[in-house]
Amino acid sequence: MTTEHIWETFDSLFKTVYRQGRRVDELEARIIDLERRLQERAAQVQQQSRAVETITEMPAERAA
Repeated sequence: MTTEHIWETFDSLFKTVYRQGRRVDELEARIIDLERRLQERAAQVQQQSRAVETITEMPAERAA
């Protein structure tokens, strides 16, 4: 009886560790995706700020 209880406990523990390991892998993949999206947005904002700078410089060049 004790041996059976030990094996059930071990099996439950193994399944829990496996499930948590998969969860960690999913979270790491999500973090990588979010970091990539953040970099893409930062690049877009940088391009937009360059476009605004170009637009603001144009009237000064025309006036000269």
